[in-house]
Amino acid sequence: MSTDTDRQFAVEVHPPDWHFPSGESWIAGWFHAGENRFLTDIRAWVDGRVFLGLPGIPKPGLDEKFLGKAGPPYSGFILRVKPHAGSSLLRLEERNPLGVWTEFFRTKITVDGNASACPESRDLGSQISKLLPALLRLRTQRPSAPWPLIANEVISSAIAEPLDSLPVPPFHGALEKPTNVGWLGFGRLAVTGWLVHREMKIKRITALVDAVQEATLRHALPRDDISGVFTDLPSHENSHFAGHVDLPTNQSSPALIKVFAELENGEKHLAFAKRFTPLVIAGAAIPFPHLSRLFFSRALWSLRSAASRHGMPLGKWDVISKGVQTAWAEYRAEAPVPPRNRPVLTAPFKVTKPTGPRRVLIATHNLNFEGAPWFIFELACYLAKQSGISVSVISPEEGPMRRVFEEQGMNVQVLDLSRMFSATSQTQFSEYLREAFTQMNLSEIDLVIANTMVTFWAVHAAKQVNIPALLYVHESSAIRRFFEPILHEALFPVVEEAFEIAQRVVFTANSTRQVFDYLNRHGNFALLPSWVDVTRIDAFSKKHDKESLRKKHGLDPDAVIVANIGSICERKGQHIFIRTIELLQEELRLTYPSRKIQFAMVGARPGYYLESLKEDVRLNNLDNALFLSESREIYDFYRLADIFVCTSFEESFPRVLLESAIFRLPIITTNVNGIAEMLAPEEAWIIPPGDRYQLGDAIKQALAAHYANNTKRADKARESVNRRYNESNSLPLHTALAYEALATRGEG
Repeated sequence: MSTDTDRQFAVEVHPPDWHFPSGESWIAGWFHAGENRFLTDIRAWVDGRVFLGLPGIPKPGLDEKFLGKAGPPYSGFILRVKPHAGSSLLRLEERNPLGVWTEFFRTKITVDGNASACPESRDLGSQISKLLPALLRLRTQRPSAPWPLIANEVISSAIAEPLDSLPVPPFHGALEKPTNVGWLGFGRLAVTGWLVHREMKIKRITALVDAVQEATLRHALPRDDISGVFTDLPSHENSHFAGHVDLPTNQSSPALIKVFAELENGEKHLAFAKRFTPLVIAGAAIPFPHLSRLFFSRALWSLRSAASRHGMPLGKWDVISKGVQTAWAEYRAEAPVPPRNRPVLTAPFKVTKPTGPRRVLIATHNLNFEGAPWFIFELACYLAKQSGISVSVISPEEGPMRRVFEEQGMNVQVLDLSRMFSATSQTQFSEYLREAFTQMNLSEIDLVIANTMVTFWAVHAAKQVNIPALLYVHESSAIRRFFEPILHEALFPVVEEAFEIAQRVVFTANSTRQVFDYLNRHGNFALLPSWVDVTRIDAFSKKHDKESLRKKHGLDPDAVIVANIGSICERKGQHIFIRTIELLQEELRLTYPSRKIQFAMVGARPGYYLESLKEDVRLNNLDNALFLSESREIYDFYRLADIFVCTSFEESFPRVLLESAIFRLPIITTNVNGIAEMLAPEEAWIIPPGDRYQLGDAIKQALAAHYANNTKRADKARESVNRRYNESNSLPLHTALAYEALATRGEG
């Protein structure tokens, strides 16, 4: 056993005297990184070759000794190596959560003379289209690290020989997701497959990607395609497992997933281990550096030099050239463009109100009870109160907000845009758009206001009949990444064109504006403050008390309620909220034994995501986690709550935070996009997205402040939000912007 400060490890299994026979050999042991520290991967170097191992294997007895519990993190590890003839040195390295590898063991070795020669690794050219983008993202993640160091890490990962694991009888099964590529949406990785034990019942199946966030999967689900192949396996008809595991955004590649099976006798076995490349399809990924040919060339040269140092052949020039072009295309499509210093309209400014009646058409992406439709509803109501202005609404989707608009006297029309969204060319798009708008006479409209980037089509519809349009953008994701799941790539330039032909493109968060800064070619961008109806909220708070509102919604009047308010969807990160509740469950019970604490998620709508969250709650016996349907009576829930939590992975300028601040709720929020512009650290607990441990710490601090009647953060947040975003100051600015656009339509 060896120790370095509080790090401890032992290599318990290895060939006698470190003399390796020809062929494969196993190395195994345990590693404890120290208190509140852990490793995320392990590898062995045999001279210049790399063998990835399997860390985080349960080590009964030892895990309890170090952690005071069974884990995770688990302390066991195994490696399978195949030293080549003439090998003389073996080194073991561990990787920390930041992705940094550190050597912790080395020894001289000898190898049987019959061992095979050192094999040649794959050439650089065949992999460069993937390795160059990986190096560029790693540079963003570790900007102060020297180029040779991070290039070495990318090449080391490329030449590493992975170790996967399949079930060993009496286990039988298959891991079906992830494959070699794992699709990652808002920090969640789908895991599916089937597994049976020939002799015993499987009590529980769990999955683990990093060292500590172990997720329980649903298992014993119906499976009707196994019986024809494995007719003698017991329980094959209910052998399916499925679920999600949390994957940190900064997870190094390749990532490792481990799936464990716990038997009815309490034994826990590793069923599957699989290396895969995480691919972010939704939510924040590690970004590229700013677009620069010089920077790209530096990365290319560093990668080539690292390949040479590791003895990796370069390959054929035409293959290298094609791979570099592919990597450049990906980099150019997603890298932020350096600021162009184009003019951006900001407050204050003055515009003359146009004379005569004016007709405004609001285009909203849906009519659900969501932040963006409520945002544009309030703007529509304010505009409708101005002399001479009438407002109507269109949407491609039906929803409960229709009634809300209609109650204010606004006509609402739902257009069928399904063909337009399925177009595979710009010509088709234009044709289907004209077809959709035959249902209404756009020439009678004086101004179109398109709300969210998804309504880019409304800007094009306005352009076809020479009507000015405003485009309000609330999304903070690059166009290609955002629209890839819903639009053909041929339409991406059409979305970009909407930013250029709109009279104004309006942002309420500077961070969101910066995402699209490269499209501000005509100086038509505007950055204006959002708003919150302080007067209405204060009147509501005076009229309603917590106890009556809790009784109205069937909530415990005596509990402390930690509320997560917002549409229940992956982007909002309620799965992290549930993981945190699970993490805190026992600690809160011991800390506050006589007090009830409930966690309420407001905004439930039918769908797979909601069902998966409910299943997580059931599997982990979280009887204090509640789901409440989305509602137009959203103020009820701010008023009855004690603490507000936002777990979003992506936002622009969320109104829920503005409203929570005015309701004087202590706020815990992720620090994504425009949130950092809205709240300061002394006004809220601000944490990174996807981290249940930091979220848990923030909830504990907020609860302690609540029980101590400490309202400093909430008071400061209210004062700041009221000063900067009161609707009496903000809405006139947005109205003036509409007047500016209307003036271009002409008089009368």
